[in-house]
Amino acid sequence: MADPNNASITNTPKWQNGLLLLIVLFFSSAALAVKPLTYKINGLNKDLQQNAMLYLDSLPAIKPRQFEDHRLDIREALQKSLMALGYYQPSIEFHRSKKRPSQLTININPGQPVIIRSVQVELEGDANKDRAFKRLIKKSALRVGDVLNDGDYESLKAGLNDLAVTRGYFDAELVEHQIKVYPDKHTADIILTMKSGRRYLFGPVIYQDTVTEATRELLNPIINFERGQKYRSEKLSQLNMDFSATGYFKSIEVRPLKDKAVDGEIPIFASVIPKTAWELETGIGFSTDEGPRVSLSIDKPWMNEKGHSFTSDIKVSQKVHELSGRYKIPYGNPLLEYYSLDSGYKRTMVQDTDSKLVSASINKWKKRPGNWDQDFFIRVDYEDYTQGLQNSSNLLLIPGMSFDRRKAVGNPMDPRSGHLYNIKIETSAKAWQSDADFIKVWGRAKWLTTFFKHHRFISRVEQGAIWVDEIKNIPPSIRFFTGGDQTIRGYSYDSISPKDSSGQLIGGQYISVASIEYDYEIVNNWRIAFFVDSGTATNSYKKDEVEWKTGIGPGIRWVTPLGPLKLDFAFAVSEPGSPWRIHFSMGPDL
Repeated sequence: MADPNNASITNTPKWQNGLLLLIVLFFSSAALAVKPLTYKINGLNKDLQQNAMLYLDSLPAIKPRQFEDHRLDIREALQKSLMALGYYQPSIEFHRSKKRPSQLTININPGQPVIIRSVQVELEGDANKDRAFKRLIKKSALRVGDVLNDGDYESLKAGLNDLAVTRGYFDAELVEHQIKVYPDKHTADIILTMKSGRRYLFGPVIYQDTVTEATRELLNPIINFERGQKYRSEKLSQLNMDFSATGYFKSIEVRPLKDKAVDGEIPIFASVIPKTAWELETGIGFSTDEGPRVSLSIDKPWMNEKGHSFTSDIKVSQKVHELSGRYKIPYGNPLLEYYSLDSGYKRTMVQDTDSKLVSASINKWKKRPGNWDQDFFIRVDYEDYTQGLQNSSNLLLIPGMSFDRRKAVGNPMDPRSGHLYNIKIETSAKAWQSDADFIKVWGRAKWLTTFFKHHRFISRVEQGAIWVDEIKNIPPSIRFFTGGDQTIRGYSYDSISPKDSSGQLIGGQYISVASIEYDYEIVNNWRIAFFVDSGTATNSYKKDEVEWKTGIGPGIRWVTPLGPLKLDFAFAVSEPGSPWRIHFSMGPDL
C-alpha cells in the first residue's frame, strides 16, 4: 500500500532524458554563439576615437538583444570619453542593421571644444619659494587657449602631490582643485590651490637597537645628508641603494619617522641585518679569446663589525687557470675607501707563452664618483715562464698606481653615451732587490655616442710603453701583446708581438691600438655593426721594424639584460689572403 505522505515518482524512459539534455545543450550553445555588440564610430578624429573605444571597452559585453537596456550606459561612456578631452556638447546617434545585428554604428558630432580660459595655480607656504614647484607648473601641458584635457589636469594635480611628498612638505594639501566649465561659452577655468605648510628637514639617524655601535660607525660615512638639510626622498632611496651596494646586508630598511618630527626635523630610521653566511656562486662562459670557461666564487661579505670582507675566485679555461683572493678593510666610506690584500696564482698558456705567476699586493683604494678612482699599490710577483726560446724566472717588487674614470649615460649595461679612461703606472728596480729595472706606463680611452636614436659610434685608443734595457729582462706578464676580440679583431688572442729568431712571440716594449665601430639598430635590441681595428705591439717604431696589423669586418649585436652579446666576422687584411675569424664576446661597451 502506498504511503500517502510520500510523493509519487514517475519513471521517465532514458531516451527521453537524453533527448531533453540534447535540446538544453543545443539552445545553450546557440545562446552562447550570439556575438556581443561591436562598435563602429564615425565622425571623430584619431585621438577622440581611441579614447571613445577605451571607454566602450570598459563596459561589460552586451548582447544585441540587450542593446535597449544598455543604451544609456553606452551613451554615458561616450559622453565621458569626449568630456575628458574637452568636448562637452556632442551629438550621438545609434544605428543598427538587420543584416548585421551585432554591430552598432555610432555617428558622433563632437561639437565645439571647451577652451581653457584661465589657469590659476597658487602655492601657499614654503613651496611658494621652491623652484621645483615652479618648474613643474611651467612644464605643465595646461595652457590658456588650448582645448581642455582632463588628463593634463590630473597629471598636474598628481605632480603637485608627489613633489610635496618627495621634497618634505608632509603637511601639504590641495585645498582647492576644480575645473569650472561653461559649456554655453565653450570655456573653462582651472583653479588649483595648495597649502604646503613648512618644508621639513632631515633629523638625526636613529638605528634599530640591534645595530651595534661598531656597525653604526661603519655606516655613518655612507649617509648622504646632514642633519638640518632640507628633506628629499631621493636621498633616502640612494642611501638604501648604497647600503645594499656594500654587499654586507641581507635586510635593509631606511625610512622617515614622520610622526616623530620635532621642530620641523624628521628622524630617519635605519635597520640592517648583516650577511653572516658564506656565499657560493658558479658560472660558465665562452669567448673566442679563451674558449669555454667555468668559474667559482666564494664570498664572506661580513667578516666582522668593522666591515671586513673576503672573496675568492677560481676561473678555468683552456688557456688560463686562475685562483685569486681579496680581503677588504674599509678605512672610511666602505663603498669608496678601503684597503685590499690581494693574492693569487695564474697559469697562462697562450700562443708561445707558458707562465706560472704568483702574486700578492697591498692596495689603497679611493673611489670618487664622477671623478678619477685611485688605486695605490705595492705588489710582489714571482713568475716562472717559458716565452719562445727563453726559459727564466723573475722576482719583482712593484709599486704603482692606477686611475680609472667611467661615465655612462642611460642603462649601465647598454649606455647611450659615455666614456672610459684607464691609466696605470708601475715600476721596479734592482735597488730594492728586484730582478729587473723597468718603468711601465699604459693607458686606454674609450668613447661612445648615440645620434639620431639608432646610430652609434664606439671608438677607443690604447697606448703603452716600457722603459727597460732588454725585453727579455722582464716576465711575459709585464710585456705587451695584442690581438683578440677586445683589441684587434681578425687576429687570435695575444698573437701580435715581436718574434725571436725561431719565429716565436716574445712580447713588446710598446703597444698602440686604435679602433672605430659603427652600430645601427635594425629592430629593437638588435644591431648590425661595422668596425676597423688597427695596431701593433713592438720593440721599436722604426719603419723597418714595426708591423702594423689591421682587422675589419661586420658584426651583430643582441642587447640582453646582462649587456650586448657580440658576434664579429673579422678579416685580417694585413695578412696575405685576408684570413677571417669569428669573435664572440659579451658585456657592456663601457
